[in-house]
Amino acid sequence: MRYVVPVLIAVLLGLAGCESVLLGPGPENTARSNFDLLWKAFDENYANFPVKPVNWDSLHAFYGSMITAASGEGDLWMVSTSLLANLDDGHVKLYNADYSKGFDASHLFTRKADDFSLDLVRKNYLASVNVAGAGLITYGKIRNTNVGYIHIASFSSTVGNGVDWAYDIDAVLQSLESTDGLVLDVRNNGGGLVVTLQIVASAFIDQSILYFYQRPKSGPKHNDFGNPIPLVVSPRKGAPGYGKKIALLTNRFSASGAEHMTEIFRTLGTVTQIGDTTFGAFGDIISVGQLPNGWTFTYPCRFTTTPDGRCFEGIGIVPDVLIRNSAADISAGVDRVLDYAVAHTP
Repeated sequence: MRYVVPVLIAVLLGLAGCESVLLGPGPENTARSNFDLLWKAFDENYANFPVKPVNWDSLHAFYGSMITAASGEGDLWMVSTSLLANLDDGHVKLYNADYSKGFDASHLFTRKADDFSLDLVRKNYLASVNVAGAGLITYGKIRNTNVGYIHIASFSSTVGNGVDWAYDIDAVLQSLESTDGLVLDVRNNGGGLVVTLQIVASAFIDQSILYFYQRPKSGPKHNDFGNPIPLVVSPRKGAPGYGKKIALLTNRFSASGAEHMTEIFRTLGTVTQIGDTTFGAFGDIISVGQLPNGWTFTYPCRFTTTPDGRCFEGIGIVPDVLIRNSAADISAGVDRVLDYAVAHTP
């Protein structure tokens, strides 16, 4: 039996919204039972197997052989995280019962986020620092230029402000309407809610944009999917728009909702993506499951492609201009990505 309960966990995950909770029917709370249930939940419901070079059955046999009657919680954690690491998916996560321990299946989470510093931008690049959107939007003009700058830290909802903070983008754009060009920065933006990123994106466009199709899981086999669901963003009445040149800055920690934003902006002829390839985690509908031992796990349950059928899951969106800051650049107070964007935006 499968119980489905709506839950919103965007703040918890830091990447995307979710749709449902998958609970077991009350099986044994043993290491073997918990492992088998975890494997089966992914086997029947995980959406990204079509682009993952794994043999899930073989992985079950290999890692399952490590579980014995004497296996404790530490053993189960090691085996379970080793299994999930093969998926290399930023939306695949595992938490213990009290959330004191968590695991992210993407190898990128082992990489230091040392190629971008918002504090550096504030201190060394902005003529004046302005904040909007419940603190998630930092904006101003680049010193000694007429180039505007906007950094969006997340597309999550906020306590007390929900998603309404995103509408602040209208006032921000109005304050920068006299600029000669704009740098829109989503580096280190881990995503959030589709509705929030669409509110922001809708302030920039003058026509509806179909940017992704998503196929929901419809059965237990790895290729069982329902009809494609189009993801469309439309202009908002009264939104200011911005018709001048835009540099969109991304890095390897621009994930999920930030990647949806990137794909939307790549359809605009006025936008150039600069920086590093994005994270590569596109599922905006995340399912949440709980094992008998109280552990919680997450996984995407829709397969995402561009309108022409390409899937960037696990790959990311490659920028038009590839430039990477080093940790040494940041330590020296230099953002080479931003320098290039400012020089080529007006």
